[in-house]
Amino acid sequence: MGPIRFGQSKEKVSAALGKPITAWDTKRYARWFPFDEVGIDTYYDQETQTLAAVAVDACRGPQVSLDGVPLVGRLPSELEPWIEQIASTLDDPTLPEYVDGLRFGPRGEPYLLSLGLVLRSQQNGDHARCRPVFLAPHWAMQGHEMIEALIPDTEWLTY
Repeated sequence: MGPIRFGQSKEKVSAALGKPITAWDTKRYARWFPFDEVGIDTYYDQETQTLAAVAVDACRGPQVSLDGVPLVGRLPSELEPWIEQIASTLDDPTLPEYVDGLRFGPRGEPYLLSLGLVLRSQQNGDHARCRPVFLAPHWAMQGHEMIEALIPDTEWLTY
């Protein structure tokens, strides 16, 4: 994702994005730091202190694409056929059931843990826009069947 990579220390992420991390929001499973100027929120593994998830702001974030499809700021209904098609190509009987295939969170937001992708929604005026959250593989595969247990509370409560 641009100049940052999963597994980087907070210092490397800070240097890559050109803003110092001065304080932490300590929540359940992660430490959180927003880079408002760039339009992303970063989440760090509590144990290793390394980058484990990135949420891209639907209104101010950089455009991020997957397989050539832009994800940020789109109407959720525009991405529905795409995510269903992608999910149909990812069936893997070797993966645990909670990781394999298309799932929906408690707010109806689709996710594919096998890709580490959650298509969150963020209100923008009269419309909800896509706010993708990308999870590092080790976070996506940590054994939680409920998506809200994987993504830190800060993400759910703020957006």
